[in-house]
Amino acid sequence: MEKNRIVVIGYGTAGITAAGYARRTNRAAEIHVIEARDYAIYHPCCIPDAVAGLLSWDSLVEEAPKMTRFNVHLSCKAEEVDVDNKKVKVRNLKTGESFSLDYDKLIIATGSVPLVPRRISGITMKGIYPVKVVEDGMKICEAGEEGKRVVVVGAGAIGIEMAVALKLRGLDVTVVELMPQCMPGKLDPEIARLVERELKSKGIKLILGKGVEAFEGKDKVEKVIAGGEVIETDFVVLAIGVRPNVELAKQIGLELGKFGGIKVNSKMETNIPDVYAAGDCAESVNLVTGKPILAPFASVAFKHGRVAGINAAGGETELKGVVVNWVVSTEWFKFGAVGLTHEMAKAEGFDPVSSVTRTCAWSCIYPNPVEVTIKLTADRESHKLLGVQIFGYENIAYMLDVFSLALYNSLRVEDLLELETAYAPTVSTIPDALFVAIDSLARRLRIK
Repeated sequence: MEKNRIVVIGYGTAGITAAGYARRTNRAAEIHVIEARDYAIYHPCCIPDAVAGLLSWDSLVEEAPKMTRFNVHLSCKAEEVDVDNKKVKVRNLKTGESFSLDYDKLIIATGSVPLVPRRISGITMKGIYPVKVVEDGMKICEAGEEGKRVVVVGAGAIGIEMAVALKLRGLDVTVVELMPQCMPGKLDPEIARLVERELKSKGIKLILGKGVEAFEGKDKVEKVIAGGEVIETDFVVLAIGVRPNVELAKQIGLELGKFGGIKVNSKMETNIPDVYAAGDCAESVNLVTGKPILAPFASVAFKHGRVAGINAAGGETELKGVVVNWVVSTEWFKFGAVGLTHEMAKAEGFDPVSSVTRTCAWSCIYPNPVEVTIKLTADRESHKLLGVQIFGYENIAYMLDVFSLALYNSLRVEDLLELETAYAPTVSTIPDALFVAIDSLARRLRIK
């Protein structure tokens, strides 16, 4: 392959993956990565575990790999891109000095930024912390050492993980959620109730169906006003989601999609030649619906980065789409989903049929049997699997991964009945929990 110069803007999951696959694809390529952080690699999904004291903060940060013709410019920000002359203007955030990088191919992997609703009174007060980078987690940890009460705003994945982590530290935790359930838009109500039950059983207070109206205090936040209720607190964790970081993309003139992310094709190419986009800043195609989607998950960012890196380096591959496979793991319980919920399927025009199965994850004759609850959803007419939701107390990721492959290949419930599972009584059952759930759905659909 010809020697080319690749510039990657952003060194999160998508940027790391894109740079790595670009190097693997073209050993002669000169690769430059621009990253505003003063550390190269970090593990944002591990921040709750570090807050809980299960991991050291040092373990969350790694150095960039050392490779020939591979440069990571830390504490640097890409300020301008001249797409006509293929130049990126970069400023060193520590020295203030600027320099330019020429590129043959450019990969935008600027990720996402936390949602901070400026309309809420008092949102800029001290003691209100978003959750995105290591520094955020360390500030929350310090606040947890000084205070005893915390309000977590948002009952999505990060909010729940942070609530559990802070409870493990011994704090009095209250979670406030605008919608009437935990994990709104991600879980159906009956599965969300399992999550809520566990949180309440551990002493976490839930205020659902009430949005935050204001933050109040003197020198720092002291009260959260939600639905007319006053909640006294020592600090606040803001976990209401993220939005694509597309400021540079808009400056360049990249076309944005329906949900505000960068619009890309199956090769992760944008509307400007030789410019690719990957990760949280880019949209995907949902393979179940065939429609655009924002999916800010590390697993999706990895898939984006792989395709962008290979193609930018002169290789050729495509990303058909994603099925949005995710899992939340806490010290007390695990839950996750892949594909559509029943409510989402109905909203998308399907005629969904669902079954909810509670069974043992392995042989119930052993001490302390572990239960797992599986909800499967399929289309009534075609019998095509549409989505899966799982709640349990041990590793459920492998179950989600099985169904992820089924969704990727548009399998019907009849096809899933052919699933052959491995059996040993300490790790599975006969029939396996997956098959029990599939068989239950098959009966609902009257499949023989």
